[in-house]
Amino acid sequence: MDPFNCRGLIIRSSEYKEKDRLLSVLTADRGLITICAKGVAKPGSSLGCFSMPYMLCDFVVTISHGYYYLKDASIVESNSKIMESLEQMTVAAHISSCLMDCTLQSENSKEAYELAVYAYYMLANNKGKYLLIYSAFNWRLLTIAGFTVTYDLEDTIGRSKFMINITGGDGTDGNNRAFNRMLDEPSVRALNYFATCDLKKLFTATADKKTEQELKDFTTDYLSMHFEKTYDSLSVLNNL
Repeated sequence: MDPFNCRGLIIRSSEYKEKDRLLSVLTADRGLITICAKGVAKPGSSLGCFSMPYMLCDFVVTISHGYYYLKDASIVESNSKIMESLEQMTVAAHISSCLMDCTLQSENSKEAYELAVYAYYMLANNKGKYLLIYSAFNWRLLTIAGFTVTYDLEDTIGRSKFMINITGGDGTDGNNRAFNRMLDEPSVRALNYFATCDLKKLFTATADKKTEQELKDFTTDYLSMHFEKTYDSLSVLNNL
């Protein structure tokens, strides 16, 4: 079969055999695909620079016996600054994990791809906003998956806190455990913004430290609930 071209984000790069790598690549039209990059771990490999995670690349790919193989590539955005701090790398790994968990069966891979492109780029270029980028990504991904709502804040007179149900149902799980959270008004407004704003403006939001922390905790719990997995990658940063 003739080679085809595709643009995609490398969200994971894994060792395979002695000199090869398997690249998990998120694309707009094909969703999440796995590309075998043969020989890229060899010293002097011409394709070695195209196997690093978080890069946006244009790939030339061949198909053989149902498997994808890397033939050539060019870098569109390296996002290499992510590797400059533990905070950025930790959030990037979290984003990668979420995308691996949700996009294989997703009918909204194009939206997830566009979200990831902006998330990695903004993370690479805004070290100080890593927590807000984390929360904004979480909430928008949950919105794409159909798990969020827009909260009504019209009647805010005298109210500074809001009870938010994170289950989308009656507020309990199968063991009758409550999953309601009390959030300050700025956090609820931020959630509404994350869910509805133009994607290009998603990561331009600002917040004070208290709101950043509240959003981080809440969106992590919400994500863990709906994706049925414990997301605790940021806990490593608590010991810094």
